[in-house]
Amino acid sequence: MPVTDSLYRLEKEGVSARIYLDSLTGLRGVAALWVAVWHVWGFAGRPVYRFDIWDTTFDLTPLVRTGWAGVDVFFVLSGFVLGLAYCQAWLGNRPPVRTAEYFRRRLLRVLPAYWVQIAVLLLVMLAAGVGLPAGRDVLAQVLMVHNLFGEPSTQLNPVYWTLPVEFDFYLLLPLLAFLFAPRLWVWLLLPSVLLVVLYRYGLFQYALHDLPVGQKVWWLNQLPGRLDQFVSGMAAAWLYSLAREKGFGQSRLYHWRAVLLTAGIAGMALLAWFIHITQPIGAVNVEGLTYWGGHWSLFIWHSLFGLCIALMVLAAALGLGVTDRLLANRVIMYLGIISYSLYLWHFPLVKWLHQAKLPVLLPDAPLLNGLLWAALPVLLVSSLSYWVVERPFLRLRHSR
Repeated sequence: MPVTDSLYRLEKEGVSARIYLDSLTGLRGVAALWVAVWHVWGFAGRPVYRFDIWDTTFDLTPLVRTGWAGVDVFFVLSGFVLGLAYCQAWLGNRPPVRTAEYFRRRLLRVLPAYWVQIAVLLLVMLAAGVGLPAGRDVLAQVLMVHNLFGEPSTQLNPVYWTLPVEFDFYLLLPLLAFLFAPRLWVWLLLPSVLLVVLYRYGLFQYALHDLPVGQKVWWLNQLPGRLDQFVSGMAAAWLYSLAREKGFGQSRLYHWRAVLLTAGIAGMALLAWFIHITQPIGAVNVEGLTYWGGHWSLFIWHSLFGLCIALMVLAAALGLGVTDRLLANRVIMYLGIISYSLYLWHFPLVKWLHQAKLPVLLPDAPLLNGLLWAALPVLLVSSLSYWVVERPFLRLRHSR
């Protein structure tokens, strides 16, 4: 059997066919790639990226500079995929979710690759003679409680801020599912958005206003600062489950899936363009004018973007030829399968390559130059991390 066939099959082992959706695996890969390209863009000096085809100029800068929103895609996908199991159980299409087994699977999915990277990064720092973080900071990251300290400079890897956000949602989801039946999840959307907006606004105005940008990023994005994005995914999971229960051919939602996809992508594009035209590149913390300076978009942008992502996720789950071709092909699905390792490893590798002062291959295209140098190392190391670390624990996770 080809390696790729067994690879994709392992991803599906122990997962209900009603829950595993190829297009969403591909979307996860695109999200990880988006974040990676954004970091390469940052190291390349944040260049404007335009190109001409015939007499038309295409400006991809809004897309590239909002690559941090790939994390938003991860959060919505987590709400959808994990919430879907509870939806299917509530409808009687699968056994109830056992909380102990749920936590076991989450731990085996997240911790091994994370712990291995922490060990490798510490060894590299030791070998390079770089000062190691304080033992307390390392222990906090090992236990994934570093979000309690709010000091991003102590992180071994800047992407680590997102992991406690995900993990806190893993802890919260069984409680949400216990308190609110899945059929109520759509009705949780508005309260969750209001909660997040009030939380972000209040925290910024009364606690974070004068702090460095890094700490603002840290505290505003911890739960409940992104809760509505997870709830958006959960609500989409319920709507998908209802459509499947009725039979796709009988579901009005199924026949509107192209409209959902168009609305979601259009909304995401407009929000990315809004950031581009209102937030000057390089101006980070200008009082009242820039995003981290307290611009009103700081309090609502992620909520709106999460809702648009949820529309796109729902449409992709319902199934469209265009999403299947773009997201469910083997190349993009492979990126989705290794996306966790890709997400963990891309930043250290891109940083090390930047510090190595490698030859400039394309002087007039710094972003493409960075991508050319980074693509192969990131793909190789991410694949190695998946095959050597993640895959054995995936087998263990599915052993019961």
